[in-house]
Amino acid sequence: MVQTLTIKCVRGLHLNEPFERTVEAPNDMTLGELHTLIQALAGFDDDHLFAFFTGRSCHGRREELVHGDDAEEAMDLLCEMRVSKVFPLPKGKKLFYWFDFGDDWMFQVTRRASAKKEEQEVDYPRVIKEVGPRPEQYGPMDE
Repeated sequence: MVQTLTIKCVRGLHLNEPFERTVEAPNDMTLGELHTLIQALAGFDDDHLFAFFTGRSCHGRREELVHGDDAEEAMDLLCEMRVSKVFPLPKGKKLFYWFDFGDDWMFQVTRRASAKKEEQEVDYPRVIKEVGPRPEQYGPMDE
């Protein structure tokens, strides 16, 4: 089965235009794989820390998906978690991907409720809709 995810950049230091991508991805995709996918879609260098969390907005109270005393172990558990285990979210909650805690890139990830069968001869994940250009990860002063 294939799930449809919409990934929308809602905040970032150098975000000047809307950026949104809708993709079809395997139901067994992990959050680690979703991190890699978002990096590729945005054209970012994977050179900063990241996190996934849920909340009503990216500005409010954040609810961690994985808890633990050991940060490295918690990150491993987070990256191994299946996206299908995160969704469906409780009413009013949203999934966020936070990258580069300094430049504060925030992406909202939503999932269409229904899944569909995989098509033969198609490589997943695949982009099915694009809105806006890729954001610039670093501004002129950062280079």
